[in-house]
Amino acid sequence: MTGESERLLVVDDEARMCNSLYELLSADGYEVTASQSGREAIDKIRRERFDLILTDIKMPEVSGLDILQAAKEIDPEIIVILMTGYASLDSALEAIKIGAFEYLLKPVEFSQLAISVARGLEKRQASLARRKLLQDLQIANMNLNNRLQEINALYKAGISMGSTQNLKELLHTIVTLAAGVTQAEIGSLMLIDPTGEFLTIEAYIGLEPRLAEHVKLPVGSSIAGYVAKAGDPLIIADVERDERFKRINKERYSSASLLCSPLKVTNRILGVINMANKKGGEVFNDHDLKLLATFASQAAAAIDDARQFENNEQKLKEFSILFDLSHQLSRVGSVSAMRNAVFAYMKKLMPIDFALWFEWRPTQKNLRPVGVIGTNIPLTDSGSINLEEIRSEEITVKNVSFSRIDLQDIPQLSAYMARKIQSCPTYPTPSANFTALPVIQENELRYIYCIDSAEGHRYTGQETSLARLIISQASGFYEREKALLNATRLLTMGNMISEISHDLRKPLTNIKGWIQILREKIPEAARDAEFFGMAEEEIHRLNELLKELIDFSKPQKYETELKDIREIIRRAGELLEPEFLKKNITFTEDYADCGYEIAVNKNQILEVFLNLMLNAVDALGDGGEIKISGRIGRPSFKKTDFLTLTVSDNGTGIKKENLPRIFDRYYTTKESGTGLGLAVVERIMAAHGGTLTVESVEGQGTRFNLYFPI
Repeated sequence: MTGESERLLVVDDEARMCNSLYELLSADGYEVTASQSGREAIDKIRRERFDLILTDIKMPEVSGLDILQAAKEIDPEIIVILMTGYASLDSALEAIKIGAFEYLLKPVEFSQLAISVARGLEKRQASLARRKLLQDLQIANMNLNNRLQEINALYKAGISMGSTQNLKELLHTIVTLAAGVTQAEIGSLMLIDPTGEFLTIEAYIGLEPRLAEHVKLPVGSSIAGYVAKAGDPLIIADVERDERFKRINKERYSSASLLCSPLKVTNRILGVINMANKKGGEVFNDHDLKLLATFASQAAAAIDDARQFENNEQKLKEFSILFDLSHQLSRVGSVSAMRNAVFAYMKKLMPIDFALWFEWRPTQKNLRPVGVIGTNIPLTDSGSINLEEIRSEEITVKNVSFSRIDLQDIPQLSAYMARKIQSCPTYPTPSANFTALPVIQENELRYIYCIDSAEGHRYTGQETSLARLIISQASGFYEREKALLNATRLLTMGNMISEISHDLRKPLTNIKGWIQILREKIPEAARDAEFFGMAEEEIHRLNELLKELIDFSKPQKYETELKDIREIIRRAGELLEPEFLKKNITFTEDYADCGYEIAVNKNQILEVFLNLMLNAVDALGDGGEIKISGRIGRPSFKKTDFLTLTVSDNGTGIKKENLPRIFDRYYTTKESGTGLGLAVVERIMAAHGGTLTVESVEGQGTRFNLYFPI
């Protein structure tokens, strides 16, 4: 087997023999080097690569056996063929012992030599191939062992993460394990905050605490923000040469090589895990990135589970408290008893020395103190709570410069109230943790609940959230209980009203009949038209009032069903079409794309639109316009969206001085009006949980905005 890569070394102290072998072997295509010195041959073997050595045994200074010995020490797989004209058993045994391939006697037949060389080179190639295979197997075994160690590390990491239920401990464990798996000296785990806008470091290794505690990166900015937004792992061989990040991260990491992988659960990104400074100054490679990404997927699942566990544990605790509190509230009979119960249950969860209740009054745009409870608060000489002192100008909040109270105003309110309350001479010690909590009902602020601890305990976010939940749920539960009681009372009252109204109709009918008889039997009295007209008008008013009372007292009157309110409006338009034609009035509708199917009593709502549209007809001259439009909107005094229907006309409008009274019963500016139409509209809207507003400019027209709960 010949080839350009096969190099032969011929060594013989006889110049003629050395040259002959050089010529013959070169002719067969081998790359041949010749030497007549054994010492020189050994030097060449040390400096160059040879596949086969052909050497004489008996030479001055260095023998062929010496060359064989040196060659085998340098390359155990090298082929050495010995030649000698002085064969002996001892030299043959020594040659075989050292590792000679052939032992040839001079004079050597070239054909025999060619066969020996070819066989020797074949053995050489086989040996090299075997050695390479062994090396490959060793590398494969080493890689396999590394993979097994990595898998074992991931398995142990999974067990370790799975056994940690505390989220803070889990995050630290994840960073430590990830650094071990990737051989990193610096690592951090960042989570996306509840707003979804920022990343904050929640656990770290190898970073300065000052840096870790103050990092707040926008999602999409820097390496971590980029990965959190893209959702794919990232490797950076040299951050100083990466145009995207080199300026941003120059002062943050000393290492040029970085790894970053998202913490992803299904399609949700929880945060990222960063690794830097690979041990030994090495550069991270793709395998390191795959390893971190695999680890990150495990870690994300563990974080999600730990979060869920903490949430479930917290909810269980909250449900238990709320259940006990609701059981307690079901037995209270007053607002003060409700507040006492709330205070008692909250004291079980956190240090509270006193609490203040303030009612938010949106129309007056101020807060009114309505209750106080606890110890270490301003007291009278008798030891009871001095609510009047709380209500005094010293600590009133009616002059707080809030045009309205939003949740973001709560910290400012806390600071304001802390200063005011601490200014009371009987307040024991200033508190650093006076906290104001909003009480939200039906998406609107109803109360502000203020708590404090004289010992200066700073409430945690969890304590504040739990307190807010308890207060809102307790007040809501009490309001519902009170509403149920009121509903029962109203039902009883309605039945009484219905019975009394029916009983009153009979004497009114009798009075009306006697007036008619008097007109016929006493003609001279009938001439006093003013008396009879006034009496009949008052009887009519009483009848209308009784009719309204009877309607209001019938529960079935307000039974509702899901109805597309546009159908009701179109029905009203059909009923009033003759009036429109008579006065050349244009009736149009314009509805935005939103849901119009709501729970209503169709007869009552039909009455609402008939009243408003008839008023518009009366206000219009020849050729006017009535327009009804629909959209999603909200009145200025509400914080939730409503389905808003607007009835507008371009008629005479309402005088400014009359606007405040248009919803008063029996108030009317029409000669033939009863003054009940708009009062009925307002009552029906209130019965549907809605409200209405009016806008009018005299001489330009009127707009009634009807707001229906969605």
